[in-house]
Amino acid sequence: MGRSMLAYIPVNIANLIVSFGTVVILTRLLSAEEFGRYAIAVITMQIAHMLMFTWLEASAARFEARADRDGDTASYLKTLYSLGAGTSLIAGALFAAVLFLAPISTVMKTVLAFAIGSTCLQVFFNIGMEVHKAAHRIKRYSLSFSTQTLLSFSIGIIIILTTPLKETGPFVGIIIGVLIVLTFDLIFMLPRLKGGAFDPAKVKTYAQYGIPISLSLILAIALSSADIYLIAAFMGEASAGEYNAGYNLANRSVEMLFIWLSMAVTPMAITAFEKSGSQVSETIMRDYGASLLWITLPAATGIALVAKDAGFILGESVRENAVTVMPWIAFAGVLNGFINYYVQRAFVLSGETKSFVWVLLAPFGLNIGLNLWLIPTYGLLGAVFATIAAYSLGALIAFVVARRYYPLPFPIKAFAKISFACLCMAISVLLMPWPESWSSVVRLLAKAGWGASVYIAVCWIINAANCRDILVMITSKIRPSTPAEIIRD
Repeated sequence: MGRSMLAYIPVNIANLIVSFGTVVILTRLLSAEEFGRYAIAVITMQIAHMLMFTWLEASAARFEARADRDGDTASYLKTLYSLGAGTSLIAGALFAAVLFLAPISTVMKTVLAFAIGSTCLQVFFNIGMEVHKAAHRIKRYSLSFSTQTLLSFSIGIIIILTTPLKETGPFVGIIIGVLIVLTFDLIFMLPRLKGGAFDPAKVKTYAQYGIPISLSLILAIALSSADIYLIAAFMGEASAGEYNAGYNLANRSVEMLFIWLSMAVTPMAITAFEKSGSQVSETIMRDYGASLLWITLPAATGIALVAKDAGFILGESVRENAVTVMPWIAFAGVLNGFINYYVQRAFVLSGETKSFVWVLLAPFGLNIGLNLWLIPTYGLLGAVFATIAAYSLGALIAFVVARRYYPLPFPIKAFAKISFACLCMAISVLLMPWPESWSSVVRLLAKAGWGASVYIAVCWIINAANCRDILVMITSKIRPSTPAEIIRD
């Protein structure tokens, strides 16, 4: 797990640069209204992608180990890429018709057209990336994904600065970046399709497995992002931009940690399950759950503690209201990550992906109902409270149902110790008399450094998530052996 996490560091650095760059740069280059339209287009693009393409990408990740075991890799790849081509053509025509008939402004239609176009192209790139991850070609995946992410973002910024496209620019950047990197990836992948045949039986298997995942992810993103549409309807596009800026800065910071660990562990758990059974994968999942809590819970606590000081990261047009939602969104992000990057893996391993769809219906309904009630009264904070309530219900239902199909462990002892360490960190930061004369940057760095030091010290003392034992094991492996030890061995 540790080696895999290290191998994915380039990907996470790229995600970090783009995630914070989006908030730091776009909120300064775009007005609140323009950023609001960009945020709506991003969410719409994600929903469209999940509706049409995610079932293919999920199948690529899930069935690579089985194809390798059965010596059927060529047909597995031929079927996936053929399905990607056909689905992309259908999706492009369908979304074009919907946009033509949609009662929205021409500016919004233009932004959405480029966003949808980019996602219809990206499916080919994503299939390759999922196959690389599942096959444990981590270096190739890291290089390709990182290059595409940074290239697309950079080109998008250049387009914003040099053309009148503004909020459309990032999506044009995605199209160009994907085309460049996809060309090189296809050179590697196409020879592996030789001798393979399109297999209708695989289509049925992939659809039965992947479509429920797509539906569950649509519900998951609707659960986390439907409030953007409602905020835009009740309060306007500028308010939607303010909310999205604060949401992205807080939630994305936590989510990147979940994604990092998930990328490292999910292929390992699937391979172990396919080749060794549930007992080995259960051990991996237990360690994975403790690691998630040990990294993400203090991150959320830290974001809540420094939200006001971190406001300088955002552009002035969205800053004031964005920082008010960040502390709440950080903890909501932990709940959301727990659902989508831990509990959901039990449904993936057991093959009961259709059940995960039903798990999210009640939280989604609660979220919509609470947003309709709370946004008109409490504004942006009303959307936050609705999100936390829905995530809490979703986490509870998802874990209970998941245990019916897979022995998913919950690291209760690790959770208790980590929560105590986070409480100690929060108290130490809040009680420290930080000088008001310090700039926001200095205060942010000082609080972060002090809080992290206290958290690590407490974790070490109480051995939260076995962190002390793990560090001792690592140091024993890298420490040079003494002559006596060599003779004894």
